[in-house]
Amino acid sequence: MTKAFYSIVLVFTLVSLSAFAQTIDLRGTIADQAGKPLVGATVLIKQIERGTQSKTGGVFSLTGVPQGKHLLEVRLVGYEPAKQEIAVSPSSKNEFKFVLKQTAVEMKGVEVTASRRKQEQSDTRTSILTIEPRDAKFKAGAAEDVLRSLQTLPGVVAPNDFSSQLIIRGSGPDQNLIIMDNIEVFNPYRLYGFVSMFNPETVSGITLMTGGFPAKYSDRLSAVLDITNRIGTKEKVFTGMANISLTNANLVLEGALPFWETSWIISTRRTYYDLIAGPIAKASGAVDGDIALPNFRDVQAKIAFSPFDNHTFYLNGISSRDNTELTSGATRTQADSISIFDKSFNDVAGLTWVWSPSTKLITTTTLSYYQNTGANNFGGEGGSNSLFGDTVTRESLERIQDSLRKLGLEVPRLYSVEGSTSFNFKKTSIKSDISWNATTEHLIEIGCAIDFITTGVDFEIIFDPRLKALRASNPRIAALPESFGTSIDYLRMNIYAQDNIKITKDFTIQPGLRFDRFEIIDRSYISPRLSASYALDPTTTLRGACGIYYQSPGYEKLFDRQVFLDLTTSAVQTLKAEKAMHYILGIERMLTPEWQIRVEGYYKDFDDLILQEKLKGTNYRTERIEGNDVTKREGWTAPIAYEGDSLTTTPINNATGKAYGVEFFLQKMQTAGDNPFYGWLSYSYGFANRYRDGFTIPFNFDRRHNLSITGGWKANSWLDVNFTWSYGSGFPWTKPVGVKPRIIQEKDTVTGMNVAKIDEDWRGVVFAIDRGGDENLNQARLPDYHRLDIRGTTYAEWFGWKWSFYLDIINVYNRKNILSENYNINRETLEIETRQTSMLPILPTIGFSVKF
Repeated sequence: MTKAFYSIVLVFTLVSLSAFAQTIDLRGTIADQAGKPLVGATVLIKQIERGTQSKTGGVFSLTGVPQGKHLLEVRLVGYEPAKQEIAVSPSSKNEFKFVLKQTAVEMKGVEVTASRRKQEQSDTRTSILTIEPRDAKFKAGAAEDVLRSLQTLPGVVAPNDFSSQLIIRGSGPDQNLIIMDNIEVFNPYRLYGFVSMFNPETVSGITLMTGGFPAKYSDRLSAVLDITNRIGTKEKVFTGMANISLTNANLVLEGALPFWETSWIISTRRTYYDLIAGPIAKASGAVDGDIALPNFRDVQAKIAFSPFDNHTFYLNGISSRDNTELTSGATRTQADSISIFDKSFNDVAGLTWVWSPSTKLITTTTLSYYQNTGANNFGGEGGSNSLFGDTVTRESLERIQDSLRKLGLEVPRLYSVEGSTSFNFKKTSIKSDISWNATTEHLIEIGCAIDFITTGVDFEIIFDPRLKALRASNPRIAALPESFGTSIDYLRMNIYAQDNIKITKDFTIQPGLRFDRFEIIDRSYISPRLSASYALDPTTTLRGACGIYYQSPGYEKLFDRQVFLDLTTSAVQTLKAEKAMHYILGIERMLTPEWQIRVEGYYKDFDDLILQEKLKGTNYRTERIEGNDVTKREGWTAPIAYEGDSLTTTPINNATGKAYGVEFFLQKMQTAGDNPFYGWLSYSYGFANRYRDGFTIPFNFDRRHNLSITGGWKANSWLDVNFTWSYGSGFPWTKPVGVKPRIIQEKDTVTGMNVAKIDEDWRGVVFAIDRGGDENLNQARLPDYHRLDIRGTTYAEWFGWKWSFYLDIINVYNRKNILSENYNINRETLEIETRQTSMLPILPTIGFSVKF
């Protein structure tokens, strides 16, 4: 018995030792079909119950795999699972490459496995936020728009209800780098900013880096938004879907071709409320002639094909148009009138080549062309509110004018403006990126790019003298010449290198270095950057980052900035690129497999900010004459000239700034279990100031408190309910400090010289709002903002097609959130009366989608 026992033990020991001696270590990479490495994918061999996750660069390693045949499975949320039969032996390379196919946005909820981490612990990137395409499509109040779906994330502020722009950590939208399929786009907005160019039905990846981004990104001070569009299905020759709402239609068609593993996808969108509302407005007499209320259409296409092993090519194309045409009707009721003819285009073409000669090396080369052009003519008369204290009818204005004309008094006229503008931005780029997994401890990334940029701007605007004076009295209005025309050609070039270094099992750093050449200012810059992550335990990660960031001037950045700069002047020769220093520290913890929490602090130091130059010029003031009627010219002295500051369009590095704060993010992930609730809570506490000429001026979108609660409830297999509640403390605003006579300059009919005079109408002196100087700029606050949005989506399957129907209600309790304040002067008391302009009221929309 004892001999038998020892014999059995010996046999099992020998077998075990033999098996141990024959185990092999596997290595490989996981990427999407665009060649982008995928982090956090699960790699599993079920037979031996061994698994791991892909790390930075999409790299995975699996140790102790016995020799023989196994089934290797790879899974990642948002991608179709991949399986591969592998033969493991000491004589083979035992290196494997997986390319995961992105899934389309499904009609029903995407189930997120509870074991999935949002970010691998060895990923050193700070301030990174990712959302699923489904979040962009189904988020309440987001109008199925990608950019709007990001506005409830930590550090992100929406400027107002009408804009999809992103204000990130105290920086303007012009300081955000926006990339789509490896192509930088200057103007990602449609409908004049109300929605974005990104189609939620075709987007596969949405990554926002709100600070501390690595060296591979450049020419922006604040943040990076990286959007990836999916490729078409390879499973069917033809399939598609349509989405119809009250305001627009969206059609997506896709399929496969029988050669080179080719797939294609094409989508088109068109707003059509203009086709309905336009004829109604015309029939009412509000407008005349052929009209087109604001509308847009676009076509997007992507083709993927692999003619050779390890070589994949992607062709991208986008063509879009925004259009508005309207003229106030001759039989209109209101006295104010407007005429607008505006048309703009956005076109993108790109070819990307992804080559993977081995599992350790991926190269991505992109050749792209981008063009954004537009032209408009406009004119009109307005300001009845300012002149009469209320909006007047056309009939009332004509009656007043006739009466005063008969009395021989000056006839009041509305403010008038007319003009035309055009712009043309072109960019041809070639860029190449190499990702080399040199060892298990080093992932090296290097790249270079060159951009050939042409920017042209032309405009001519005619303001009447009273409107000029009105503009001059408001310090929030930037200087603008009445005529301008130029075209500038210049290059941007860059080279970068960064290395993700695994110092220990728990500690990873990523140093990076970047060289930029900005030909427009004939300057070069070097930007060092560093990020690090430390795994305190398997569920807790500490991350930090710091770095230097530069942004060059350019006309293509001025639309987001809403300030005109003349980049043709000699001042450009001494201009420097704007600069920011980022310092970020954060901690993240998985409380449970479903709950994640993150707290992050940031500090940004801005330098060499570019503003309009102030020059000493001639201003005018008048003083009250005691005892005389202040509503008459006799109650004031003649205008007295004095030396004052005058804004010009010349650019100058004359401001600094700071933005700092702390952010809190709590997320409940959607899971495949019995818990139907998911969503997140985001809170930011921040400060953002600019410093110029000895004054501290709050940033236009400085918001002290910003809170968002976004949630969803999967009630059952056919119903989803989503909600979003947002709160924000008031934005800075410049309140009036008093009233003063308006002083205008008119040409003397005898001398031909401009003469300053107090403006008068039939009632006497015309008064203007006095907003003070720089010391008063942005020192007050608008009221706080809050809004609740709710969306319900129901699903069905009819005729073999998948259907979804939704009801989305924006601003459920009809909160009157204030967009701006306008001020009128009461002629009787000379007191200032405030008129507030509200944002969106309660707004229900309905729509449906069908997948065929």
